[in-house]
Amino acid sequence: MSAAIEPNLAPGRAYRTRDLRRWGENPTRLARRLVHEGKLRMAAHGLYYAPTPSRFGPAPAADEELLRAFLDDAPFLVTGPPRWNALGLGSTAVFAATLVYNTKRTGEFTLDGRRFILRRVYFPDAPKPEWFVIDLLQHHEAAGAALSDLRAALVDTLRAGRWDRGRLLAMAEAYGTKETRALVEASLAEAAAA
Repeated sequence: MSAAIEPNLAPGRAYRTRDLRRWGENPTRLARRLVHEGKLRMAAHGLYYAPTPSRFGPAPAADEELLRAFLDDAPFLVTGPPRWNALGLGSTAVFAATLVYNTKRTGEFTLDGRRFILRRVYFPDAPKPEWFVIDLLQHHEAAGAALSDLRAALVDTLRAGRWDRGRLLAMAEAYGTKETRALVEASLAEAAAA
C-alpha cells in the first residue's frame, strides 16, 4: 500500500475535485479530509479553495479565482455595475450578484456564498472602456438608467475627449444592437457638431 502524498495547496487557489487526483486515488475522500483539517473550504459542490491566512483569520479565494476553477479556465469577463458606474455616464446601479460573461455556462450560481450571474455571450479578450460603454447602453434597463440620460452623458463625455471615437464606433458595430449603433452614431455626430 503506497503512502498518500500530502497535497501542496496554494493559499487562495481554487480546486475542482478532479484537481486533487494528483495527490490521491480518491479525490472526493481527500477533499473531505482536507476540509475537515481546515486546509480546504467548500465553495460549491465539487469546488474548493485553500484559504489564505490573514491576521483576521482564513480569507476566502478571490471571485476571479473561484470563477477560473468553476469555468475550467475558460475565458470570462466580470462586468456589470462596478464597471458601468465607473464610466461616469450617470449609472449608479447595484446588483446583488456579480455579472460574468463567459464562453461556457449560463445561469445563476452561488460560489462560497457569493452569487454570480453567468451569461454565455461574445466579448473581447481585453475590453477597453469603450466596450463597457456599449455594454452599459445594451443593459441600460438592468442598470436602472434611462437611455436618454446615458445618451446626453455620452455626448458630454465625447465633447470632453474622454472616449476614443473610432474605438467606440467599432465596439458598437461589433457588439451592439442596431439601436445601440444608431445611438452611438447620433451621439458622435452631435458631439462633433458642437
